[in-house]
Amino acid sequence: MDRDAPTLMAADSDLPGILRLTPETRRRIYLYAGVGHRQHYSETAPAVYDLGDPSSFEAVKTQYEIDQGFQSFHGLLLSCRTIYAEASALLYSANWFIIRYQPRRSLEPLRALTPRALASLTNLKVVLNQTSCHEQKTGSEGSGGCCNRLWTYERDPSGSGGRKLVSGCVVWHEYDHDLPLDGSGSLAESVLVEWHATAAYLASHIVPGKLELTLVCDVHHEDVETAKLVLDDLRLLPRLKDCHVRLCETRDSRLQQLAQEAALRARGIVSSEPPTSSGSFSPRLVNLARELRLRILEYTDLVTPCKEVMWSRASRGYRIERGPCSALEGNGYCKRESHHGCQFNQCWRMPWPQPSVGCFCRRRHTAFSSRCKCWAPPTPLFLVCRTLYSEANLVFYGENRFIIVDGPYSSPFTPWRPGDYPHESFAASQFLRHVVPRHCLGHIRFLELVFAPFTHLSRPRDEHRALQDWSETLDWVKDKLNLPALTLRLIMAGNGEFRPEGSEEMTRAQGKEVLATYNRILSPLRRLDPTSDGGLARFHAELAWPLQWTRWVARKLQEEHAWDWLESKDRELKRRAEHFVMGERYERVSVAAGEPQRSVWTWSYLC
Repeated sequence: MDRDAPTLMAADSDLPGILRLTPETRRRIYLYAGVGHRQHYSETAPAVYDLGDPSSFEAVKTQYEIDQGFQSFHGLLLSCRTIYAEASALLYSANWFIIRYQPRRSLEPLRALTPRALASLTNLKVVLNQTSCHEQKTGSEGSGGCCNRLWTYERDPSGSGGRKLVSGCVVWHEYDHDLPLDGSGSLAESVLVEWHATAAYLASHIVPGKLELTLVCDVHHEDVETAKLVLDDLRLLPRLKDCHVRLCETRDSRLQQLAQEAALRARGIVSSEPPTSSGSFSPRLVNLARELRLRILEYTDLVTPCKEVMWSRASRGYRIERGPCSALEGNGYCKRESHHGCQFNQCWRMPWPQPSVGCFCRRRHTAFSSRCKCWAPPTPLFLVCRTLYSEANLVFYGENRFIIVDGPYSSPFTPWRPGDYPHESFAASQFLRHVVPRHCLGHIRFLELVFAPFTHLSRPRDEHRALQDWSETLDWVKDKLNLPALTLRLIMAGNGEFRPEGSEEMTRAQGKEVLATYNRILSPLRRLDPTSDGGLARFHAELAWPLQWTRWVARKLQEEHAWDWLESKDRELKRRAEHFVMGERYERVSVAAGEPQRSVWTWSYLC
């Protein structure tokens, strides 16, 4: 062995300097050159390369300290076979790659990759057809969010019988949209032929369990057969590390099931073979003790991420609100009490500067992805059987706070237009009488009633039908609510982004008219018997001082910086309202118990 050592040393001395280094040292050089990642100021992240677009390989923009391409290491790939083999393996294993069918009507650039490159590949996105685009600027594919587009179709004037895109979302996205793939057209046939050939080529060279594949093929929402043909080619591939599938821009239950089964099967989670026995094992949840069933249901979507559910006339259904999570943008701050819920919203977002696979949210599209944990109304849990229906209602209404927004839009801060209150009943009355099942009213533990800003020009007038209905509703519901366990919070919104029309010129007398409206909404709450221990458990109020929008208050704040004085007005209204409703129990209950945690919407709309 010692006799051979000088020979090896002599051979090494004839190699170029870089090849005399150890493989580990050469790998560090490749990384420093940007082969394995893209530099974003002081942060690093995988680069996203478009295989079908040469413009994705741009030069480095050193003035911004952002690496925009691979020109900084392109010379390494051309230097010799050894360095090419090592550097290209790192390039294809550490970065993300995307290929779109539509620009070239071909997937040939993907099939042009060598077997060694495909064996190194770890992340690939194939876009066969995309009706809702992601940002396609160089290096920005990873932003993930779909564009909010407004477009329509009309007959193509050329007489071809097709449809024409006449308006796009924004100028630079207008031509990035495809029409939904229709199996009856020639385009679908060519797409399927290309995809089949590409899937067969990938199957011969990719390593089992190594590749994360993202597939986008937006078909017509009724074209189940074309969707099946697209997904059948996934069966050719060896087991994937992960698989994300999108089949339609809009939601469709039949296609959704196909996407889920195909993605799980591609990952080896669901067998591609049919079951050997006619029966299948299904856990009998109803055979468990009731206490265990309730605990299990508390870990489902019956309990929302922030334990808050919003309802308004504008939304026409339950929804949840997500506060701004700046931690995802790299700024590092978010409401601590709410941050845990951020993972259940906007699943396409990733902490900056990490790229995203794109939008595969089950709430927005017909798609399936292991990364989508977004909250959706758990309707199936209410449809299993009567037992689970009853217990699902108990968990849903008992474990969440319910925020009822009474305003012209879903934002509680958007003021009413000048004029009388436009509805015959308040949103709270409609919610209690017609939205919540009567037998579920006793499950509710927290109600927050939020009214959009009232002014002297936009408020329910004296003897308005909505005020009468409010009193009647509280008389009707007081025996159905579990009052000793209920916390009620009433909010008259203010300090929002929009200043109510005409509020700048409000006089003190007109401000008193608004306060009188507050009182007419507060007074019926005393029907809930809050002054006794058997009545309403807790009551909290936040009332906007009506004169806060006037010009003279604005001048006072500007000249005297009297913010404490303005806040004292709201505090005084709060104290008077809570004492008015709770009576002698005010000090013992409202003050001693402390203020409940602020709801997410109070800062999500303001930030």
